[in-house]
Amino acid sequence: MDLFFCDICNESVPQSDLDRGMAFRRGDRVVCVACDNAMSNEDEDGDGAASPPAADEPEQSDVQSSEPEGDAEESAKDPESPPIEAASSGMNPAMGHPQGGSVGAKSRGCLLFVLVGGLAAAATINAYLWVESDRRQLEVSDSIDLLSEADAASWKRFSDMQTSLSRQGQEKDTSMRESFETINGKIDEKFANLGNRIGRLENALEGLRQSSAEDRRILEVGATEAKVAAGLAKSGVDSMKEDLDYLTDRVLALEEVLEGGLAGAGDGDSGGRQPSWYSQLTGLKDASAGNRWNAVTVLGDTGDPRVVPHLLPMLADEDVFVRMATARVLGDMGIPSAIPGLIDALSDGQPAVREAAVVALRVISGKDFRFDPLGKDADRRKAQTSWKKWWEDNSEDLLGG
Repeated sequence: MDLFFCDICNESVPQSDLDRGMAFRRGDRVVCVACDNAMSNEDEDGDGAASPPAADEPEQSDVQSSEPEGDAEESAKDPESPPIEAASSGMNPAMGHPQGGSVGAKSRGCLLFVLVGGLAAAATINAYLWVESDRRQLEVSDSIDLLSEADAASWKRFSDMQTSLSRQGQEKDTSMRESFETINGKIDEKFANLGNRIGRLENALEGLRQSSAEDRRILEVGATEAKVAAGLAKSGVDSMKEDLDYLTDRVLALEEVLEGGLAGAGDGDSGGRQPSWYSQLTGLKDASAGNRWNAVTVLGDTGDPRVVPHLLPMLADEDVFVRMATARVLGDMGIPSAIPGLIDALSDGQPAVREAAVVALRVISGKDFRFDPLGKDADRRKAQTSWKKWWEDNSEDLLGG
């Protein structure tokens, strides 16, 4: 949009004011509406106050002939524009002679007021724009500072988080190494003690060989006792080997869980290899209840869903502690396929087994049918029936169709 300035008061005049008749063009000049009204009022006042020329006054043609030639030429060039110079100098453009003193003073006062008002408005606008510009610059600077501080704080938090994760990983690795070294140290110590005992027994046997005939009977009794001790020592060695195998498998299972090796595994291992826990399956059929308990615990710690079919029969084991451990590890694994076996375990003859089974069911299903392991038989059968009915209605969804 074009912008012009009044040639009298120097007030800005946009093109829209010219189009709407709020400003006027007088040849090459632009006159705002205020100045145009002022000149129009001056012309009206001048016409009302003018008196007819006296007899001794020169004719209008003489006064007009006395104007400078330059003004005459300028009037000839721009006949439509009002004689602004004549109005500002107190000349009546229609009559060609000076107006009264009051009319000239009023016109000059009006123009001066318009000029002063325009200058004051321009100065006020310039000051406001200057202050507003400084304020906006300060706001932008403050926003940039806040963004910089937020970015620095975010970067610091990210660095702290990386440092914390790295430190936690190092602490866990150190803890695992220390635990493994402690286990190895205890095993070495037990083997050393067994070696010392075997050495003493061998020395005792050698003493028996070198004893006299009189003392042979007494020494034979001692030999018998030594053989019994040797058998016990051998049993201790075998037990230590079993403990070592158990600890080794447990460490391997924990490493697999930590590395996530079994979390997304399929039904078979690559290359036809058996899973690392496969060797523990024989422990489920061991004659020792303690070995069966260890096998159940190791298989449960793997978290592998493939061990569930091997663990479910252990809910009917003859040892109450094996049954309790089986219910507990099935609940910790959270595999829905173990729910039917756990529901059957609610009718176990031992309250401790029933409690372990119902706790596992609550963990896996998130349901609670108010089964009380110490309640009456009728109440327990009723709650068990509710569990079975719920499983019939939801088994397809839980097992994936």
